[in-house]
Amino acid sequence: MGRTPWEEVRRERIADCVLTVRRTGQGRPPVVLVHGIGVSARYFQRLAAELSRSNTVYAIELPGFGPTPDPHRALSVPELGALVVAALRSLELGGVVLVGHSMGCQVATEAAASAPDLVDRLVLLGPTVNDQERSIGKQALRLAQDTLRESPAVNWIVFTDYLRSMVPYLRILPAMVGHRLEEALPRVSCPVVLIRGERDPIVPADWLQRLAAGNPGARIIEVPGAPHVLMHSRPAETARALLTGNPHAAA
Repeated sequence: MGRTPWEEVRRERIADCVLTVRRTGQGRPPVVLVHGIGVSARYFQRLAAELSRSNTVYAIELPGFGPTPDPHRALSVPELGALVVAALRSLELGGVVLVGHSMGCQVATEAAASAPDLVDRLVLLGPTVNDQERSIGKQALRLAQDTLRESPAVNWIVFTDYLRSMVPYLRILPAMVGHRLEEALPRVSCPVVLIRGERDPIVPADWLQRLAAGNPGARIIEVPGAPHVLMHSRPAETARALLTGNPHAAA
């Protein structure tokens, strides 16, 4: 499926937590990817391949997910955001395009709000959690609906990652559902881009409108035909959208 050979993989120890950081490509501005709940950098591989043609790309794998050790305690969304900021400082990165997907949007938003000196632009791909469906049951239903729209390849990536990280997944799930992105986003001072797949049942269009209302100047982009994991099903369009603001721009 077009694997991306990460050129460097390193561990960052921050207090009692460890992050895995993957890097590929070369160019500015650096693009930093933050994954969603239960998954890993694997589902970013197609997007990273596109972005690495012109930019240095980093993927941060959060504690307990992918190959990153489990911290054996519950972490809040703001705590995860603080870990991302600490990793950016350790890597001596600045002027970054910080990109979150799903729960990673919540983490990236907290990071951008607390470290405006490091983040030049915040890009949220399929941001959760829709304020009109803020319950574990409703989110589970929407996830089930989305699996019917995703490819077998991405479903395999997502669910094998879920199985590997089930305990940390269940531990952080209440914090994810309880976190209010619509209250965190107005604290972000850099430009914000909100991107959803046209066929994403987890992230409806009106939810992005409500998010944008709390952050004047936020731009909304819809990637045609894409479900929730849009960066896997439409990597080129997603890369163009987050770099240029136009999914149809020339490569």
